[in-house]
Amino acid sequence: MFSLKTNPQKKIVLIALTLISLVMIGAQLIRYQYDGFGSGLLNWSTDDDAATVDGNPYFLPHNESHDHSFDEKFVTYLPYSRFSNQRGTLLNAALLAKYLNRTLIVPPLFLGSANGWSPAPSMYNVLANMTDVAWQDRCYDSNDQPIIEEVQFAEDGETVLFGCYNFTTVAQMPWSWATDLQRLTRSVEDGGLGIRIMERSNMALSALQDELGLPDDEMYLMQDSTRYQWRISDTEDDTHNLRYRYELSIEQLRNIQHRLLHFYGIFGYDRLSLHDEWNEEYRQRIEQSLIFRHHAIRESSSIILEQLLDAVNMESNELLPLDPMQAKEQEKDQDELPRFVAAHVRAGDGVFLKKLNDRVPEFVHQIWDIMTGNETTQDDLIGASNKPSASDPAVQQEQRQRPLYPLPKAPAELRDALHDLSLRERIRECSNRKQMILYVATDAPAPRTNPELQPILEAFPCTFFMDDFPADDWRAPLTKVRSPDDPHKDLTDLLIMFVDASICSYAERFVGTRTSTFSVGPLCYTYAFCDTRNS
Repeated sequence: MFSLKTNPQKKIVLIALTLISLVMIGAQLIRYQYDGFGSGLLNWSTDDDAATVDGNPYFLPHNESHDHSFDEKFVTYLPYSRFSNQRGTLLNAALLAKYLNRTLIVPPLFLGSANGWSPAPSMYNVLANMTDVAWQDRCYDSNDQPIIEEVQFAEDGETVLFGCYNFTTVAQMPWSWATDLQRLTRSVEDGGLGIRIMERSNMALSALQDELGLPDDEMYLMQDSTRYQWRISDTEDDTHNLRYRYELSIEQLRNIQHRLLHFYGIFGYDRLSLHDEWNEEYRQRIEQSLIFRHHAIRESSSIILEQLLDAVNMESNELLPLDPMQAKEQEKDQDELPRFVAAHVRAGDGVFLKKLNDRVPEFVHQIWDIMTGNETTQDDLIGASNKPSASDPAVQQEQRQRPLYPLPKAPAELRDALHDLSLRERIRECSNRKQMILYVATDAPAPRTNPELQPILEAFPCTFFMDDFPADDWRAPLTKVRSPDDPHKDLTDLLIMFVDASICSYAERFVGTRTSTFSVGPLCYTYAFCDTRNS
């Protein structure tokens, strides 16, 4: 080995080789040659009358004829990770399309074992493979059953080659098939963003270039070497965010004259630092338009929701989801406490599993305070950064001094009375005793017998999980759903999280897990729910 400090000549050679490698990568990105879906762009109209496909009024069919203005400019990006992260990425992309005055080209939504982030240019290759229609016939038989293939490795014996093993674990669908994406094409005055949107099903870069009729010198391709390469702001003197390597301004992006501005990855809740007075309003409109609204989700969630509401003698149209401040006002005005509360307890993997023992007591205390009308926080999320935020300093001090243990528990008589009852009997008994109903969405295995969750059940015996309800009933609507882009794949297991989120969104109060992107879902549902109710 040699030291760069003592060998300046070799250091120069190494730097030169590195620069040459980067140039070669850039050249490779200009033109990828993959077979694909052919014409894979969905051309949006601003007409409010959308065609209906598979019972979904939000989906617009693929239009094979595209008449793009030669002056039209486009912006797009590469998706990765799970649904909530893809939604956050699309939110950022829609804002950029608005502020840059470019047509937004939206990649497909991927559910299941979606690709993770990797440095440029590898995600171009991965996504092109994932959307290659040739895998449809290769990986599924005539009965729509997946064909089992062994994992294939490259010559190095370590790199996994893309094959049926990957293709059958992820499903692709247009965002317009399951969300109100078209809403964003409406004028700002009519509740939209006033942007033009197109969708692509083929993620091969060459297919996009051919579809738009773009020469190589009209494509500006971002090449990220780190997950958080760029942060974008609308003020040049914005404080530098240490998470990101470089800072870009909206004005710099506006000065890019290439017809296609292709970002690599733009996920990150703080990726865009925008101070425009309309920014928050635009964000809320995008969040509402990207809620998963498929009719099968509504049908499935209603099967569980109706049983839960029987326990509180309420109809769904009587529920009004509230944040902590609104709840306190209602308690003052109507002397009423919430009867139906929901929580999302993330537990299944990674850091969430490691910190579950610390987080469950926090859930118990916060939900107990909601149930008893003693809430002292304005936060709907449980996590390390929760802080008391009551206006009364005495209340703040009391909360700081309150010990975490012992945890509150329901009376032993109530817990014993409900312990061995069937689902129907437990719902009836909770109703007779006028108990608060708690619905917990969680990825913890066997939640009712899971020892980590027992403190919740001991405090709130009228707690229910999705696993409590007969699966054959609520899963039935989901088994019929097929994506127009992936007709062979059963989406049932991939849609369950949306059923959970939909149920949570109807609760009068919702408490989620901090840093879990799933917990944002019910909050977004709730905002849209209230928006619809009040319109």
